[in-house]
Order: sequence, then C-alpha cells, then structure tokens
Amino acid sequence: MNFDEIAKLLVKDFVKEEISFEKLQSLLENVDQGHYFFKKWMGDRKNFQKLKNNSAFNGHISDSVGRKWLENHCFPVTLEILNKVIAPGGEVSVHSFGGKKRDLLVYYALCPELENFVTLICWIDTKSSEKAWVAISDLISNKDDKRVLQFSNKCGILLPNRIHPSHDKNPTLVTKEFYESLYDWRFAHYLFDDSKIIVSHNSPLNLRRMILNEWDKNESIAEIRTTIGRLVKINRDSVDVSIPSIYGGPMTRTFKIDTNLKEKIKENSLYYFQVFKIVGHNNMEIHIRNISDASSIDIVGMFLASSAYLLHLGNVRLNILDASKFEKLFKLYYDQAARFCNHNNDELDAMNHLDWKQIQFGFTNSFTRWIDSKLYVIPPLLNRFLCKFETETQDAIIKQFDKSLISKANPCFTEIPYNSHDNRMFSRKEMAEVNRFYDYVNFLIHEKRFLLQIEQNFEHPHQRDEQISWLRNIVNSN
Repeated sequence: MNFDEIAKLLVKDFVKEEISFEKLQSLLENVDQGHYFFKKWMGDRKNFQKLKNNSAFNGHISDSVGRKWLENHCFPVTLEILNKVIAPGGEVSVHSFGGKKRDLLVYYALCPELENFVTLICWIDTKSSEKAWVAISDLISNKDDKRVLQFSNKCGILLPNRIHPSHDKNPTLVTKEFYESLYDWRFAHYLFDDSKIIVSHNSPLNLRRMILNEWDKNESIAEIRTTIGRLVKINRDSVDVSIPSIYGGPMTRTFKIDTNLKEKIKENSLYYFQVFKIVGHNNMEIHIRNISDASSIDIVGMFLASSAYLLHLGNVRLNILDASKFEKLFKLYYDQAARFCNHNNDELDAMNHLDWKQIQFGFTNSFTRWIDSKLYVIPPLLNRFLCKFETETQDAIIKQFDKSLISKANPCFTEIPYNSHDNRMFSRKEMAEVNRFYDYVNFLIHEKRFLLQIEQNFEHPHQRDEQISWLRNIVNSN
C-alpha cells in the first residue's frame, strides 16, 4: 500500500474497527516515506481521547455513546461553505449498512466557532441532511455571499473538525454576524502560516476526507491553511513563492498549482494563497486551491492577528497584551514587512500612513477587545454568547474568564457580581449558563493548543513552540 492508501484507511469515515499499532507497523513496512505522519496519527488519537475524557469537562463536553459525536454542546455553529457546488460526492457503499449504497455529500467550510476548517457530512437520504443540502443549494443557486449556514446545538460535532446535521431538523441560513472577515479565508487568523510553519502540518487528526475536484470526484485527505507571499517563479505544474516569516528572513517554498489558477497570477506580485496540505502518493504535498491579491499592509496585519492568537493559546489566557506591547509588535512587523518589500516602492508607499490603531481595527478587531487598555482575545463563540448582556457585564465576564483560566478555577463564578449601579449583573440561572460556557471556552482553548502542538509533553515539539517563546520574549522585553 502507498502513503495515500494507508491515510485513507486510517481516516475512513465509516470503518468502525480500531487499527492497532502492530497492524499499522506492518502496513508501513512497504511505505518509503511518511512513517512519522502515521505514528503521530496513532499517538495523537490516544492523546486526544485523554483530552476529551479529562474530568474537568465531564458533564459539559461528552460523547454520545459509541458514536463519538459531541451532541450536548449549547452553542450553535455557522459554516461558510467553500466548495459551493451542488453535489460534491456520490454513492458510497457503507459497511455498517450491509454494503448498501447511499448518497453522500462532503462540503468543506470555515467554522469560526470551532476556529478551524470543517467538513460537513450530508447523507441526503436523511431528513436533517436533506434540509441542510437544500439550504446550501439555495446559497449556490442565488450566489449568496451575505449568508452562512447555521446549525443549532442539535448538530453533531466530531472534534476537531467534522460536522453532521444530526438531530437539527431546521438548519437555516443567517446573515453573517459580527464581522464578515470571520468567514473570509484570507483573514482566518487561525488558519494562517508563515514561511517556517507552512511546510509542516498540524496534528494528523486535523486532516479530513474531502472531494477536491467535483468534476472527477477526486477524493483526498487534506487540511486547509492560508499564507501570504510573493510569486517568484511559475513552473510547469508548480510555483515558487517567497514567504515572509514572523521572525527571521523570508523563505522560498514550492507549491503545486492547477493550470486554471496559473492563468490568474503573475510573477513578482503579492498574493494570499489558500493551500491544501494533501496526503499524496508518497508523502505530504501542498497544493494552491485559491488566490487573492495581497498588499504589504496585509503582511503586517496578518502577522499581528496570528501572533495575538498564538499568544492567547500559548498562555491559555484571554488577556494577551497591553497597548504598549501591541504597538511594539506592530513596529516589529512593520519593519519586517518593509524589509520584505524593500525593492518595491509601491508596496512601501502603501505602508506610509499606517499606524497600529488602524491595523488593529482592520485585522484583529473581529476577535479581540480592548478593556482598560488591555487587549483580550474573544473567541467567536464567546462573542456571540455575550451579545445578550450589557457592555459592562460583558467586560466583567471576560475578565473573570481570564482570571479563572490563570488559576484553573472551576466554576468560574461562585458569586454574582454587581455593576456600577449596584445591581446584579445577571441572575443565578444565568450564572450557571455563564459557568457552563466558561468550560466550553476552556476546553476549546486546550483542544486548539493540542492541534497546534504547543503542549510540552509531546515527544517532538512543533515549530510553533519556537514562535510562542519568541513572541513571549519580544513582548516582555524592555
């Protein structure tokens, strides 16, 4: 068996039996490359089960019996469908149904609440999936870019990034809430990689089975990331891209590219690249799936957004920076972008009137908030939850969440706080709801840390450890 055949076996959605490490070892004997990927898959799967079974989250995040879907979450999820085609899939023979063929559609999307790309599994012979498909069809037929698909808390979630309509009988289309940038692949800070990270990959558990080419039903095991870079050279079936780094000099990376995309790009121009890290025949490959024009300002902005997010996960806190430290990072990345663009006067001129307050609003405002001159990261699912409270109450909840994350307190609130008018900020029933939501935020921070491999007990620390350490040193230095 080759590399991609083993990968499909490991992540096949409907194989119920476990694959033992001994069986995997025997399969790997005839594989020339990719051994580490598969061994990491086995280890990560075990560690992820430990994370989900952590006693701190019992009663808040739990699996339905036997299926491993998370079905008792209290928050809705919204999906920006990326492969907006009518039928990305086909008939699948299902082992658990006696080999009976069923129609399966696989959509991939951005999900701000899970801070990840996700795959949406639709068996259209079930009512819940059929209704989801009808809603998506409405999006596609009307070329609707203003709405996203929303599931209630009745949908099934298989962490880290698989969604099923499950028991949600009425999936709906809703207007993009809060900030449209949350649903724009270019500004998805949680997907962004610089030149050092783009060639590595997150946990193998983050890869999903997807139909990438609807015209030939080409199925791949992949994950979605984004980066910014300068197109250096166009080759026959690939391109060379110079990508800036959060720290250190730029690096040139080679990505595979389809002919239809090559016709839209030109050398020495800056672009956002949507890349799919795909399990290929022999090893991991990086394919460009979408492109968009970029500027020198985008480099500064995405470096700041990505750094804010990494500091949030690395420190397990919502409070990440004060104003002076944020400005320090801005100046650092301004200089970094200027060096990267030093031979292009137009790109340098674009940054002439840029200041840190302006860039903060454009790139990090969708998931952060200033409270008392300190910058707090507000996960999108928390942002939505807080909307029903007054601003003063929202700030109090955010600050208490941060304190509880530091002290590992549980529950978050043991008493109801009072506002400036000496009135209770919320009821006792609402306090229970706030505490429950704190547990979701706590769990999902650790889940994302796991995927980025920031935890220190892993045998092979991820390169992001270096980014976190470097960022901490920069913002804490005099």
